Amino acid sequence: MKHDAQIEPMLDEHGRPAVFAPLCRSIIKARATSTATFGSLCSDPGSEMLLDLYWRESQGLKTSLTSLWLASKASEMTGRRCLAVMEEQNIVERMPDPSDGRRVNVRFTSEGRKKMDACFSALLLGYAETCRDCACSCNDGPTSQDCASRWNNVPFCTLIGDLPAASTYWRR
Repeated sequence: MKHDAQIEPMLDEHGRPAVFAPLCRSIIKARATSTATFGSLCSDPGSEMLLDLYWRESQGLKTSLTSLWLASKASEMTGRRCLAVMEEQNIVERMPDPSDGRRVNVRFTSEGRKKMDACFSALLLGYAETCRDCACSCNDGPTSQDCASRWNNVPFCTLIGDLPAASTYWRR
């Protein structure tokens, strides 16, 4: 166990707040919608724990074991098993809470944070490639006559075209 219980907000190499924190928050919200829609069918306790821990650390918040297990949205035993795997893989570490000797906090190791950043980076790269494909297929947006037939051939664009904000964007 580490004895340093100070958790600073995540900063990038330039001292700016963690660049992936907003993406993390968006994923948490999307997963909450999936869970509300499909229930336990979309349950992934380990991912829930990792996302919650990343978000909390990006905000400079300590995370107790209890809080982490609650984030898993599963039983305490499932949360314990997920945590054990995270510790085995050197993703997280435990440390005592100096203000309460009974409480144990959890935080990312530097390796764990790098792994999370790599996952977020891969996700954003995939979105960027999809957007590039949409732009290449349809340079003028969904409202142009020339583009209308090609627009529906890019599934992501079809979805974006159905969103009110996207329609407003393309009409500018």
